[in-house]
Amino acid sequence: MTSNNIYMGAAVRLTTLANGAVTNAASAEKLAKSAYDVPVRHQVAPGVTALGGHGFLNLTLVEGPEGLVVFDTGERLEDGEFFLREIRAISDKPIVAVIYSHSHYVFGTSVMLADTSDALIIGHPLVNVNITNGGSGNLYGETAPLQSSRTMQQFNYFAPESGPHAPAGAKINFGRSGFMPVNTPVQDGQRMHVAGVEMQFFTRHGSDTDDCLTVYLPETGVVMNNILWPFLPNIYTLRGAKFRDPREWRNALMVIRDLKPNAITGTHARSIVGAAACRQTLDDVIDGLNAILDQTLRGILLGVGPDDLRSFVQLPAHLQNVPCLAEIYGEISHFGPYLYNHALGWFDGDAATINPLPPLEQAERLVEAMGGRDAVLARAQAAFDTHEWAWAGQLVNYLFRIAPADAAVRALKADVLEQHGRVTPGHTIRGWYIAQARALRGEVRIPRMQFANTRLLSLAAPAESLAQYRIRIDPTRCADMDWVVAIRITDRAVRHGWHLRRGVVEFLPDPDADERQPKIELATDYDNWLRFFSCKRDLADFLGACLIPQGSLAEATAFFAAFDYYAASDNILI
Repeated sequence: MTSNNIYMGAAVRLTTLANGAVTNAASAEKLAKSAYDVPVRHQVAPGVTALGGHGFLNLTLVEGPEGLVVFDTGERLEDGEFFLREIRAISDKPIVAVIYSHSHYVFGTSVMLADTSDALIIGHPLVNVNITNGGSGNLYGETAPLQSSRTMQQFNYFAPESGPHAPAGAKINFGRSGFMPVNTPVQDGQRMHVAGVEMQFFTRHGSDTDDCLTVYLPETGVVMNNILWPFLPNIYTLRGAKFRDPREWRNALMVIRDLKPNAITGTHARSIVGAAACRQTLDDVIDGLNAILDQTLRGILLGVGPDDLRSFVQLPAHLQNVPCLAEIYGEISHFGPYLYNHALGWFDGDAATINPLPPLEQAERLVEAMGGRDAVLARAQAAFDTHEWAWAGQLVNYLFRIAPADAAVRALKADVLEQHGRVTPGHTIRGWYIAQARALRGEVRIPRMQFANTRLLSLAAPAESLAQYRIRIDPTRCADMDWVVAIRITDRAVRHGWHLRRGVVEFLPDPDADERQPKIELATDYDNWLRFFSCKRDLADFLGACLIPQGSLAEATAFFAAFDYYAASDNILI
């Protein structure tokens, strides 16, 4: 059977990158047209230089009469050190201001401002709070640790440095944090002079986060932004995030278009110079987003369900080769189900799908219907041998759900995922496939959750993590417990609590306002609590560092033992 599906045997041209990575050749070629692939200093206007080609992150330097302004600082302190050396090759003026495009690349700041104690740190009003949640754009802060683990898979953290499984795109790097909080939040449309340069700020619309800041320099016609990307806007990212409304992303692009820029610099994209080139690129991406949303909604009205939307929604032919619409970060096939779910929820309209069998029982019955484990494994292997990788993956996944420790099943699933990773055009999609293939082979260990370090967690008020802790309650361990517990964070001078009512926990901002008096009172410093909250310190050590002026150690132990604790030995994805 002939297929145009690359995951079912359609021809895909592969290439081997300099680091040995085997990947989709067309994807690599498109990215080279829209993103810097080697380090450059690209002057886009007088006094405005894009420093690009350092990983997947660019920095824009603005030189004003009163000093330098830096747009973005990196994902770790080492990036800040690198960019500072690049900046000093251009100018020895002091850096008097840093502007954050959004909350993802803010960790090189302190080294840049080491000699400037009164520098402006300009950003969207939400940057500081988003940083405390891990910067992954969570709808619920409680899911941040899981999303951090997903981010690590997405951005090649588990990929080797070289060889066929090496990164084909961005690789996340953990290092020292030089984050400094925003001290000058700005509002939409606000104007100010920074380092003697007139700037206008736009905060209303966003892209991959809700804290994006677009900056317009009227004197040169330059726009600095995190809105125009070097590839298809990732309306949906597999790590999960707050809903990304394509209308918001489109409207943010329209704001830039209405400014009629002469040049555009961005967090990831190759800079665009020339009013005509800026206009054409913006029009193309705006049209691409409109096409994806409108064809999804059209399909819904025609009765197309979420799964069928994967193949229904396509870009018009004239947009399919636009570099800034290349499916390098995500794939269009992922967006239709996502938008459908947001518009209508999970139900596809077919009454037969309202109450399906649980996935494990489905797998057991299907495997039995197909002749049992050996027959299904043989079918999966035959599909793999004929390059029908998607079908092979579906078959082997039934077996994996039933017996995840089965060595033959794990090996074939790993092989299937590796082949998916080779042919996908999406670099971040490839990251998922390769990471989990390597985990199945025992080459890496992927944590199910990855908590932020306590330094970042401590930027939030204690009430945030204390409130989030409530979701870890296991109702089976506390069916008869109706207790109020107060906790005082001694070095933050706050006192909060929880009311555990037989399997449900209510966070108490003020435990004295509850009609019940605390059965247990704890006192601890913030670091001790955060280490326990992030599962870097076990219950015995946590309580050992607490004072317990009310209640007993045994009662405190019983209370916290009713909550889940994510020990490292159990915190494994595969």
